[in-house]
Amino acid sequence: MAVTRTQAAFVAGARKDGDECRPLDFLPEVYHRYGEGREGAIIPDGLLHYATGGPGRMLCRAFVEVDRGTMASEKLAAKLIGYARFREHHPIPPHLRRTVGAQSVLPAWQQHYVVFPRLLFVLADTGERAARQRIRDLQGIADAHPLVARMLMTVKAGAARLADLEQHGTSAAVWHTLTDHTRPLRGAWEL
Repeated sequence: MAVTRTQAAFVAGARKDGDECRPLDFLPEVYHRYGEGREGAIIPDGLLHYATGGPGRMLCRAFVEVDRGTMASEKLAAKLIGYARFREHHPIPPHLRRTVGAQSVLPAWQQHYVVFPRLLFVLADTGERAARQRIRDLQGIADAHPLVARMLMTVKAGAARLADLEQHGTSAAVWHTLTDHTRPLRGAWEL
Protein backbone atom coordinates (compact mmCIF):
# COMPACT_ATOMS: atom_id res chain seq x y z
CA MET A 1 0.00 0.00 0.00
CA ALA A 2 2.83 2.42 0.84
CA VAL A 3 4.40 1.89 -2.60
CA THR A 4 1.06 2.57 -4.29
CA ARG A 5 0.63 5.72 -2.21
CA THR A 6 4.13 6.83 -3.23
CA GLN A 7 3.29 6.26 -6.90
CA ALA A 8 0.05 8.23 -6.50
CA ALA A 9 1.93 11.10 -4.81
CA PHE A 10 4.31 11.43 -7.77
CA VAL A 11 1.48 11.25 -10.32
CA ALA A 12 -0.58 13.85 -8.40
CA GLY A 13 2.47 16.08 -7.95
CA ALA A 14 3.23 15.97 -11.66
CA ARG A 15 -0.33 16.93 -12.55
CA LYS A 16 -0.29 19.82 -10.09
CA ASP A 17 3.08 21.12 -11.36
CA GLY A 18 2.39 20.65 -15.08
CA ASP A 19 4.96 17.85 -15.31
CA GLU A 20 4.67 14.41 -16.89
CA CYS A 21 4.34 11.30 -14.74
CA ARG A 22 1.57 8.85 -15.46
CA PRO A 23 0.70 5.76 -13.40
CA LEU A 24 2.70 3.47 -15.70
CA ASP A 25 5.77 5.70 -15.33
CA PHE A 26 6.39 4.11 -11.93
CA LEU A 27 7.55 0.55 -12.51
CA PRO A 28 7.55 -1.63 -9.37
CA GLU A 29 10.46 -3.88 -8.42
CA VAL A 30 12.71 -3.65 -11.46
CA TYR A 31 15.50 -6.22 -10.97
CA HIS A 32 19.10 -5.16 -11.67
CA ARG A 33 21.87 -7.70 -11.24
CA TYR A 34 25.46 -6.78 -10.48
CA GLY A 35 26.86 -10.03 -9.12
CA GLU A 36 25.91 -13.50 -8.00
CA GLY A 37 22.72 -14.35 -6.11
CA ARG A 38 20.34 -11.99 -4.34
CA GLU A 39 23.29 -10.25 -2.64
CA GLY A 40 24.42 -9.13 -6.09
CA ALA A 41 21.20 -7.39 -7.10
CA ILE A 42 19.20 -4.29 -6.43
CA ILE A 43 15.44 -4.36 -6.60
CA PRO A 44 14.08 -0.87 -5.97
CA ASP A 45 10.47 -0.59 -4.86
CA GLY A 46 9.95 1.54 -7.93
CA LEU A 47 11.74 2.88 -10.99
CA LEU A 48 10.31 6.33 -11.63
CA HIS A 49 10.23 8.04 -15.02
CA TYR A 50 9.42 11.74 -14.65
CA ALA A 51 9.64 14.75 -16.97
CA THR A 52 9.55 18.28 -15.64
CA GLY A 53 7.64 20.83 -17.68
CA GLY A 54 8.50 24.34 -18.75
CA PRO A 55 11.53 25.75 -20.55
CA GLY A 56 14.04 23.92 -18.32
CA ARG A 57 12.53 20.53 -19.17
CA MET A 58 14.36 17.60 -17.58
CA LEU A 59 13.88 13.88 -18.14
CA CYS A 60 14.43 12.32 -14.72
CA ARG A 61 14.84 8.75 -13.60
CA ALA A 62 14.89 7.67 -9.98
CA PHE A 63 15.21 4.49 -8.00
CA VAL A 64 12.57 4.78 -5.28
CA GLU A 65 12.94 2.92 -2.00
CA VAL A 66 9.87 2.97 0.23
CA ASP A 67 10.70 2.35 3.87
CA ARG A 68 7.83 1.55 6.23
CA GLY A 69 10.08 1.61 9.27
CA THR A 70 9.86 -2.17 9.64
CA MET A 71 13.53 -2.91 8.97
CA ALA A 72 16.54 -1.82 10.98
CA SER A 73 18.27 1.33 9.79
CA GLU A 74 21.30 -0.83 9.07
CA LYS A 75 19.35 -2.76 6.43
CA LEU A 76 18.12 0.49 4.88
CA ALA A 77 21.73 1.71 4.76
CA ALA A 78 22.76 -1.60 3.15
CA LYS A 79 20.44 -0.77 0.27
CA LEU A 80 22.39 2.44 -0.28
CA ILE A 81 25.61 0.40 -0.39
CA GLY A 82 23.96 -1.96 -2.90
CA TYR A 83 23.23 0.95 -5.23
CA ALA A 84 26.86 2.06 -4.97
CA ARG A 85 28.05 -1.46 -5.83
CA PHE A 86 25.67 -1.63 -8.80
CA ARG A 87 27.00 1.71 -10.05
CA GLU A 88 30.60 0.46 -9.86
CA HIS A 89 30.01 -3.01 -11.32
CA HIS A 90 31.62 -3.73 -14.68
CA PRO A 91 30.46 -7.10 -16.00
CA ILE A 92 33.22 -8.75 -17.96
CA PRO A 93 32.14 -11.39 -20.48
CA PRO A 94 34.03 -14.70 -20.08
CA HIS A 95 35.79 -14.35 -23.45
CA LEU A 96 37.29 -10.98 -22.40
CA ARG A 97 38.32 -11.77 -18.82
CA ARG A 98 42.05 -12.06 -19.47
CA THR A 99 42.37 -9.57 -22.29
CA VAL A 100 43.11 -5.87 -22.62
CA GLY A 101 39.52 -5.46 -23.86
CA ALA A 102 38.27 -6.25 -20.37
CA GLN A 103 39.37 -2.79 -19.26
CA SER A 104 36.94 -1.08 -21.67
CA VAL A 105 33.70 -2.76 -20.58
CA LEU A 106 31.01 -0.25 -19.59
CA PRO A 107 29.39 -0.32 -16.14
CA ALA A 108 26.32 -2.57 -15.90
CA TRP A 109 23.94 0.33 -15.30
CA GLN A 110 24.83 1.90 -18.66
CA GLN A 111 23.12 -1.00 -20.39
CA HIS A 112 19.83 0.49 -19.15
CA TYR A 113 20.36 4.20 -18.45
CA VAL A 114 22.11 7.20 -19.99
CA VAL A 115 22.61 8.73 -16.54
CA PHE A 116 22.55 6.82 -13.27
CA PRO A 117 19.09 7.40 -11.73
CA ARG A 118 18.84 9.49 -8.60
CA LEU A 119 17.97 7.73 -5.35
CA LEU A 120 14.80 8.71 -3.51
CA PHE A 121 14.03 7.18 -0.11
CA VAL A 122 10.39 7.60 0.89
CA LEU A 123 9.72 7.09 4.58
CA ALA A 124 6.19 5.81 5.14
CA ASP A 125 4.40 4.95 8.35
CA THR A 126 6.93 6.80 10.50
CA GLY A 127 6.50 9.90 12.61
CA GLU A 128 8.67 12.98 12.21
CA ARG A 129 11.10 11.98 14.96
CA ALA A 130 11.65 8.45 13.60
CA ALA A 131 11.96 9.81 10.04
CA ARG A 132 14.62 12.32 11.13
CA GLN A 133 16.61 9.50 12.72
CA ARG A 134 16.38 7.32 9.62
CA ILE A 135 17.49 10.25 7.47
CA ARG A 136 20.46 10.84 9.81
CA ASP A 137 21.33 7.14 9.52
CA LEU A 138 21.29 7.36 5.71
CA GLN A 139 23.40 10.53 5.83
CA GLY A 140 25.82 8.80 8.19
CA ILE A 141 26.40 5.89 5.82
CA ALA A 142 26.74 8.38 2.94
CA ASP A 143 29.54 10.08 4.86
CA ALA A 144 31.23 6.95 6.22
CA HIS A 145 31.21 4.45 3.35
CA PRO A 146 33.80 5.31 0.66
CA LEU A 147 31.90 3.61 -2.17
CA VAL A 148 28.67 5.43 -1.27
CA ALA A 149 30.48 8.75 -0.86
CA ARG A 150 32.06 8.34 -4.31
CA MET A 151 28.67 7.53 -5.87
CA LEU A 152 26.99 10.54 -4.24
CA MET A 153 29.56 12.89 -5.76
CA THR A 154 27.61 12.55 -9.03
CA VAL A 155 24.33 10.82 -8.13
CA LYS A 156 21.64 12.90 -6.45
CA ALA A 157 19.97 11.28 -3.46
CA GLY A 158 17.41 12.33 -0.90
CA ALA A 159 14.82 11.21 1.60
CA ALA A 160 11.35 12.50 2.49
CA ARG A 161 8.33 11.41 4.50
CA LEU A 162 5.42 10.04 2.48
CA ALA A 163 2.98 12.11 4.55
CA ASP A 164 4.84 15.29 3.48
CA LEU A 165 4.80 14.23 -0.19
CA GLU A 166 1.06 13.61 -0.04
CA GLN A 167 0.37 16.87 1.75
CA HIS A 168 2.78 19.25 -0.03
CA GLY A 169 3.70 17.49 -3.29
CA THR A 170 6.81 15.76 -4.55
CA SER A 171 8.43 18.96 -5.85
CA ALA A 172 7.91 20.79 -2.54
CA ALA A 173 10.84 21.51 -0.24
CA VAL A 174 10.37 18.33 1.81
CA TRP A 175 13.43 16.39 0.62
CA HIS A 176 16.58 16.02 2.71
CA THR A 177 19.75 15.52 0.68
CA LEU A 178 21.93 12.63 1.81
CA THR A 179 25.18 14.49 1.25
CA ASP A 180 25.02 18.06 2.58
CA HIS A 181 23.24 17.99 5.93
CA THR A 182 23.25 21.79 6.25
CA ARG A 183 21.60 22.39 2.90
CA PRO A 184 17.99 23.58 3.08
CA LEU A 185 15.20 21.22 2.08
CA ARG A 186 14.64 20.81 -1.66
CA GLY A 187 12.18 19.43 -4.17
CA ALA A 188 12.83 15.95 -5.59
CA TRP A 189 14.27 17.33 -8.83
CA GLU A 190 16.36 20.06 -7.14
CA LEU A 191 18.41 17.76 -4.88
